[in-house]
Amino acid sequence: MFWTFSGTGVQVIVQLAAIMALGRLLTPAEFGLMGAATVVIACSQIVSQVGVGPAIIQRRELHRTHVRVAVTLSAVLGVLLGAIVWFGASTIAGFYRMPELEPILRAVAFLFPLDGLNTVAKSILTRELRFRLYIALDVGAYVLGYALVGVVLAWMGYGVWALVAANLAQVMVRTVAMYAATRHSVRPSLDRRAARDLLGFGFGHSMAQIGTLLSQQGDNLVVGRWLGPAALGVYGRAYNLMVMPASAFGRIVNRVLFPVMSQVQDERDRLANAYERALAIVAFVALPLSAFLWVLAPEFIAVVLGPAWGDVVLPFRLFSIGLLFRMSSKISDACTKAAGEVYMRALLQHAYAAMVVVGAIIGQHWGVGGVAVAVSVAMGLNWLSMAALSRSVTGLSWARFARAQVPATLQAAVVGASAASVAHWGRAAHVGTIPLLVAAGLAAAAGTILVSRVRPETFLGAHGIWAVGHGQQLLRRRGARRKAAPAGPGESLAPAAETNSK
Repeated sequence: MFWTFSGTGVQVIVQLAAIMALGRLLTPAEFGLMGAATVVIACSQIVSQVGVGPAIIQRRELHRTHVRVAVTLSAVLGVLLGAIVWFGASTIAGFYRMPELEPILRAVAFLFPLDGLNTVAKSILTRELRFRLYIALDVGAYVLGYALVGVVLAWMGYGVWALVAANLAQVMVRTVAMYAATRHSVRPSLDRRAARDLLGFGFGHSMAQIGTLLSQQGDNLVVGRWLGPAALGVYGRAYNLMVMPASAFGRIVNRVLFPVMSQVQDERDRLANAYERALAIVAFVALPLSAFLWVLAPEFIAVVLGPAWGDVVLPFRLFSIGLLFRMSSKISDACTKAAGEVYMRALLQHAYAAMVVVGAIIGQHWGVGGVAVAVSVAMGLNWLSMAALSRSVTGLSWARFARAQVPATLQAAVVGASAASVAHWGRAAHVGTIPLLVAAGLAAAAGTILVSRVRPETFLGAHGIWAVGHGQQLLRRRGARRKAAPAGPGESLAPAAETNSK
């Protein structure tokens, strides 16, 4: 998780720098064209992989035949989806009423066979827990492929084609680099038994992914259709700001906890303990952050989006309540996938998507705030349903489920009270937004440290104490390694990968 978190942080920083540069070189219309193509890419990639990548990670025993069949299925489906997008480009462009989108779709059609070829390599790296190497290659592909190519071509005046080339370059670099790292067999095979082994899990996983995609886009469709583009802009900013930490956390969980839990899927006690501990640690992140953002929402929005976005504050506050629901559901998702419960998981995801759409249609009568309330309620119900499914595969009781999150709830109360007292004083004194955010953050951090040291059993609990202790050990090890003689450039990845695998 350390390497995945570090790599995600680096990629976010590079991504922010690339967005700042591209935003000054390209027009909103050019970004809009690529955005329309990105929707097609997201939908098609779910179908093209048919879950064979997660199936490779989840299987107890992986044979060479499974790898060969996975390569064959991914490559064939990637070519098939690419052909569908290529020949259907004019129809899709007509649906969007954007004739200029047609050649762009034909170009991005090449992403599907390229990404299909990479499915097996990245899954093998994840299965073997070689996270440091995975992150190095993934971030390197983004920097060399997307950021460098995209910014240079945009500076040279290629417009939207700079974004197209950036996406193609990123996928190409990542595919070549990850294959070089794994060197897996690429001989085709259509062994029926191996195909059934992979598709039995993979098809259910893809069905769940489709449900997830519908739940993420259904409310946007309702807001845009009934409330108009301005309301969609406000709603989208609030939702995206809330989703950013949950999405980043979801990538970390999927890369780390899913393969780790898959290795102990037949040991219910170990799986239950891992699930309980993960729930507790996630609550320590989500609940105090939610309390802080609820109190400081006006100042936070003013700093991030600017003073003209005051209408975002209400839906953002409502969505901040659901941060635990989003992040904790990622843990339940990894647990149920690891146990092979993909079809029930898919059913729950489609039920969640239906709740989002129906709730948004009802909530739109009360504007953006009504939609935000309805979607937050749907998130809470999905959180409980996924928790119930996870309990069925781990045997964790509802009492242990609730107790795991009590210390984080108390921490959130301390954070909220500390931030609120400073915010009340700062607003009355008319201090600036940034000084107020800094002061409130320092007060919240001081309150958290104080109660954790005075009453660690109450405000940290067994799982919090464990997490703090292991975090300190990790930092001490990192410090000791820095003091040791540095390894050569060619030696830096292999030892870490071996350590992670242990």
